[in-house]
Amino acid sequence: MRRGGFIKFAIGVFVFVIISFTNTHAQLVNESDISFDILKWHFHYYPKSETKQWINLGEDTYTVSFVFESLDVSVVYDSRGKRIEERVDVTNNIPVSLVYHLDDHYEKYKVTRFEKVTKFKQDNSVGYEMKIKSKEKGDEQLYFDQNMVPIDFNLISKAD
Repeated sequence: MRRGGFIKFAIGVFVFVIISFTNTHAQLVNESDISFDILKWHFHYYPKSETKQWINLGEDTYTVSFVFESLDVSVVYDSRGKRIEERVDVTNNIPVSLVYHLDDHYEKYKVTRFEKVTKFKQDNSVGYEMKIKSKEKGDEQLYFDQNMVPIDFNLISKAD
């Protein structure tokens, strides 16, 4: 085997091992395999939603990706049908205040994803997460509170 062929083979094996390792617990499942309790609450919260896929995350938790009211949504449920977390893709609805903030901090950037995140286990806390790509800083993950105020986790950890 030539050197180039060996390197491609080694990279292929490495990628296969990583994918196999990261997906040991997550498994695609059919909606017919989801318990009635979960489905009952899912369609209560999101009537007429169009399901894309269900994934068994293990430890009695499931995530579902779907379209609801023309928005891409994903929700994590426990085995009783209680919502743990909800993510709504709001990339097409970025507030002007955030656009100004980004314009002030980045010369050229592209928002690749902007999500409203609700964590139900933490007293229904709401926040926003944004993935951006810029020439000067590369890929970055930005966080905002429920009022769209930027959160800098580096400053928070330095204060401790």
